[in-house]
Amino acid sequence: MKAARLLLPVALLGGCGDGEPVANQTQPVPAKAIAVPIDKGGVVHEAMTAAPPPPTAALPKPLVSRGTSSPRPVAPAYRAIGTEPFWAVTVRGSAATLERPDHAPQRFSVRVETDDKAIRYQGDGFAMTLTQGPCSDGMSDAVWSDRVQVAFGEGTLKGCGGERDGGERDGGDDAP
Repeated sequence: MKAARLLLPVALLGGCGDGEPVANQTQPVPAKAIAVPIDKGGVVHEAMTAAPPPPTAALPKPLVSRGTSSPRPVAPAYRAIGTEPFWAVTVRGSAATLERPDHAPQRFSVRVETDDKAIRYQGDGFAMTLTQGPCSDGMSDAVWSDRVQVAFGEGTLKGCGGERDGGERDGGDDAP
């Protein structure tokens, strides 16, 4: 039994290194030199103008894990909008991005604070306060779940955020 334990590793190692390449290893392919003389009359031999032969060995494909999936876009944790002037704030994780027409987007590092009355995203030079209650964006019939106020270095913006209803009417107000 002891002899079998000693011979098994030797037998396994003996099968390694027989000189054949492993399937996922690339081996250098020697370049083939093309040497064709040129006629003294200035005529180029036909083989010189022909395209080089295709490579004889195909390069192996890179190894890719089948368990790795492509990253999917992350949905915003919170989105708020406003009109007059138009603006939007998107919060993802600890970053808030303020976007306005004719301005470069501004990114702020924020932390979340909550109490019984409001949720606040606060950072250096940025504060966004969310209070629950119906909010109309002023441009459509849509009603949002939250009222939003954004304060930053250039002033204060007011708008809506959170869940948006479809903007459909109940049918009771304008029904004939």
